[in-house]
Amino acid sequence: MTDFTDVRQLFSHYCRGEISAEQLQALESALREDADLRNEFIEYMNVDSGLGQLAALSKGERAEIRSFEFDAELSRPAGGESLKPSALPDAFFKYYRTSWLVAVVAAILLLATVARLIGSPAKVATSVATLVSQVDSALLHDGKPLNGVDLGPGRYELSRGLVHVRFGAGVMVYVEAPADFVVQSDKEVMLRNGRLSASVPPEGIGFVVQTPEAEVIDFGTEFSVDVEPGASEVHVFDGLVRVHSGRAGDDDEAAGMDVKGSQAVRITDGAEKPVDIELARDRFIRNFDEPWLNYALLVNDLSPLAYYRMAIRDYGLVSEPPQYSGVVLTGEGRRPPHAQGVFAGGSLRVGVDSSGRGGRVDSPPPLTTGQFSLTAFVYRESPAQNSLVATNFSAERGNFAVSLNENGLLQATIRTKDGGETSITGGSSVPQEFWRHIVVTADGQQLKIYEDGKLVASAPCTEIVTSDSDTIWFGTDENSNRVWDGRIDEMVLFDRALTEAEVAALYRTAQEEIDSLK
Repeated sequence: MTDFTDVRQLFSHYCRGEISAEQLQALESALREDADLRNEFIEYMNVDSGLGQLAALSKGERAEIRSFEFDAELSRPAGGESLKPSALPDAFFKYYRTSWLVAVVAAILLLATVARLIGSPAKVATSVATLVSQVDSALLHDGKPLNGVDLGPGRYELSRGLVHVRFGAGVMVYVEAPADFVVQSDKEVMLRNGRLSASVPPEGIGFVVQTPEAEVIDFGTEFSVDVEPGASEVHVFDGLVRVHSGRAGDDDEAAGMDVKGSQAVRITDGAEKPVDIELARDRFIRNFDEPWLNYALLVNDLSPLAYYRMAIRDYGLVSEPPQYSGVVLTGEGRRPPHAQGVFAGGSLRVGVDSSGRGGRVDSPPPLTTGQFSLTAFVYRESPAQNSLVATNFSAERGNFAVSLNENGLLQATIRTKDGGETSITGGSSVPQEFWRHIVVTADGQQLKIYEDGKLVASAPCTEIVTSDSDTIWFGTDENSNRVWDGRIDEMVLFDRALTEAEVAALYRTAQEEIDSLK
């Protein structure tokens, strides 16, 4: 049996009502896994109840019981036979009858409690909000898995994934794990730790988000809140909110600040006033969906083999069509802020010091025509060099690689049917913290690179070698040696060479979308 020595020490904490949330969670987990431990827990509770009942007896009753025990021992027959009931004083029956009733009641209550601990999800008595949707989420309500879609007042902990919650008057709140929050009412939530975004319609004006350092009162807007130990940030994307420092009194207007669209403030523990900071447009998840804008519609019109929209990573590496979907690679490291895409939605964020390690497609579309095109948006977050955008090279297999070379220049390499390789390099380094649209085409005669709609390099080539099932890697290679430090979005594969006019149309449409979102 598993060693539950430490967990048994929690029995007394539970009986005294001094058990913490973390200790209760450990005890619940142990009780679920071990039937013997549950029996010990029941016995412990029975004894504890009996001792409590004994302590409640008067001194005279306890003295009478002790006197009976002493007299009974002296008068016990030599053969060790039990005493007859008629020889027992009334105090004995009173005590043991009471203890027996206490034990039975305690056992019944305890069995119900253990049954609740080992399997029943939390039920909400009064609903003040509704779970609209979730992505790979693990949400606890007062330490128990949430049962259903109704959220009542209480504490919620989101350890994994994303949740979309609707409060009163149509207020939409998006929460990203890890997060710890308390639902106060249909008009108020307290964010203890983590990130949330809120979209408040005119009917929801007055919605409040509390943090340990501040109070945020909305006046019909879209805003996000980020809480970390000792500090809170409020980022307003549209409309107006009023931010009060936690040190401010109810009538202390001087401690409050109006924060308008495109503004952000930070409030530290103990500070009397918020201070201005730079707005972070791409840190927060403000919608779970990857919008189908004109760029996506144009891509579909060009009949791609596979289109990777790079939605928020909790959805995985989703493809259109879905049979070519892959997986988002993760590893040890910090979970970075949300990686907003070039337009909206998400992107694939890859970093050597973060938990995002790229993407992999084990059942990719076949490349069998001898021609090929790849389009994508790339964004560098560091001056890292010799890093990969995408490749299916593995030893002598595969037929393409798109990367940055040792000088930070975009480079395309293809493997041809004659057994050779052809590489070309762009004319300038890919800029840092800026989205660049890249296209690589190979038509059996020329290998070309386009950057932001313009042809920047070309070289003669023959047809590429075919590939049916070679794994494709995005943002890394099979050995994780050439990690892209930044973001990749809107990745598209074709089994033909796009024309110069098609490349120009894609970039022009993308720019129109970007300009419309400013």
